Amino acid sequence: MTEQGPNLQQQMQEQATQSAQDFYGQSMGKVKSQIQNYRSQLEEYSEQLPEGDAKAQIQEMVDSYMELEGSMDQAAQDAGVEDSMNEAAEQTQQQMQEFAQETAQQAQDAAGQAAGQAQEAAGQATEQAGQVAGQAQEAAGQATDQAGQVAGQATDQAGQVAGQAQEAAGGAAQQAQDTVGGLTGGLTGGGGDEEEEGGGGPLGGVTEQAGQVAGQAQEAAGGAAQQAQDTAGQAAGQAQEAAGQATDQAGQVAGQAQEAAGQATDQAGQAAGQAQETAGQAAQQGQQAAGQAQEAAGGAAQQAQDTAGQAAQQGQQAAGQAAEQGQQAAQQGQQAAQQGGQQQPNATQAAQQKAQEMGVDLSQVQGSGAEGRITVRDVIGASNQ
Repeated sequence: MTEQGPNLQQQMQEQATQSAQDFYGQSMGKVKSQIQNYRSQLEEYSEQLPEGDAKAQIQEMVDSYMELEGSMDQAAQDAGVEDSMNEAAEQTQQQMQEFAQETAQQAQDAAGQAAGQAQEAAGQATEQAGQVAGQAQEAAGQATDQAGQVAGQATDQAGQVAGQAQEAAGGAAQQAQDTVGGLTGGLTGGGGDEEEEGGGGPLGGVTEQAGQVAGQAQEAAGGAAQQAQDTAGQAAGQAQEAAGQATDQAGQVAGQAQEAAGQATDQAGQAAGQAQETAGQAAQQGQQAAGQAQEAAGGAAQQAQDTAGQAAQQGQQAAGQAAEQGQQAAQQGQQAAQQGGQQQPNATQAAQQKAQEMGVDLSQVQGSGAEGRITVRDVIGASNQ
């Protein structure tokens, strides 16, 4: 009973001390990782500045962070939690890097989506432009066909009129020849004396008729020519009208093409604006995420400090309670030893084991612990004398 009481209190003290050391090392590691992150950011700012007072001030800030890191390393080494602190610092740094990578990936995804939308809009604009160009080509082809048809019709009509004129002229000439031939033949058969005596006579009448026929032929030919000119003018007017219509249609198609090109340009501008807006939103989200990460890290550091203070306070309380309980157990042990008539040495369990191993008489050892209690150091010192 006497030995179990101190051993239990010692185990409780060791467990409480180990828990406090573990928490102290982890919290120090988180704070150290945050300080390293802040120092890296300041170093990046310093690299962007030329040599001068501003860069020197930032370098002083960087040096102060390095001094804090050195102080934390020394404190962790003194407390025996250097490995735990470095491990926690590496874990925190890895978590921050993973968070930064996720944020960068989200920004890249958003930019990729915006680029895809821009490409899709450009493809639609190109397709519309191609459709408009096809319509323009089709309209131009139709106008060309119409002009060809009108020209062909005009040529056919002119040919028909010319043929009619030639046919009319040929008929008139044939009629004149037939009339002159008939009159000439009749006069020749009647006798030459009358011809000599008559002067003008019937031949003058024939000549007059021939002149009338020739005039009719000329008049018919002139009418045919006038009709041909009129028909050609009508055909030319129709061709000009068709050409004007084709020009109007081509202008309309060109206007549609320009309008479609303007719409495509507007769509491309809208897509580019959306891409820029999306990129800006992604950058803003990244900045917000970085700010949240820094805020969360600061909160975690504050919480770690608060928790470390609470743990230290609890450890002190536990140590005080353990020491009080140990004193009570020691008093009970002394009383039990006095009651049993056997004097027990006032030494720790580890000191007793060490004394047995080294063959040291504890009754001859002066204790340097609380209330003269003998420690392992006292036993070793006594063995060296």
